[in-house]
Amino acid sequence: MISDERPLLPEAVRAYPFSWGSGFAWPPETEESAENLAYARAVLEACLPGAALAAPEPPQEPIVREGDEYPEWTGIRAVLRDRMPYARHVTAGRMAGAGAECARRGIATADFAEIWTRRITAWIAEQTLRWCGLMVDDEKALTPWLMDLAELYARRVTCPMGPGSAVRRRAACRRPPGSGPCRRSPPRRGSRRAGRPPGGAPAGSGRPPGRSARSPRPPRA
Repeated sequence: MISDERPLLPEAVRAYPFSWGSGFAWPPETEESAENLAYARAVLEACLPGAALAAPEPPQEPIVREGDEYPEWTGIRAVLRDRMPYARHVTAGRMAGAGAECARRGIATADFAEIWTRRITAWIAEQTLRWCGLMVDDEKALTPWLMDLAELYARRVTCPMGPGSAVRRRAACRRPPGSGPCRRSPPRRGSRRAGRPPGGAPAGSGRPPGRSARSPRPPRA
């Protein structure tokens, strides 16, 4: 029984409708409506830390060759994903339970809740930036707020291959009038490396959570 359901994520992020089982990815067919773009912006603003992090987030998916072992953090991710399939499930009680399970496995759990709340937030921001940067064609609807937020993420959160990279690639794609949209790759739904790390493989999606009355409406999953 989970005794402490205090949420650990900001209000706008708690309504995030895309599952951890699908990598928190926005489906490519998500409608580019004003409502969805407003929600994406609210998520990015809520996930942005107030100051630069000591280390980049989120970690890059590992390249694992035959005979190698996955990094320890991928096993922790698998434990957390089972307990927190959606952002609304990221609570103090579930986080404490995951930390206790990892401790039983001999995994160091110092600052566990702080580290993993920050990391989950970074994964959600990464996928939201990727949807905006690679899948949304209405550039006027994204200007100037998306580039402004991407620059802030680049300074405070990520390494060069982190979530802001999709937006920077978009900005680098300059098209002459009438040339049609820039060709973009679909968002990454799982590791395409040699094998999948624990907790990294997509699973099915479920019913999206309800929305807060004070937050923009989240898109349908």
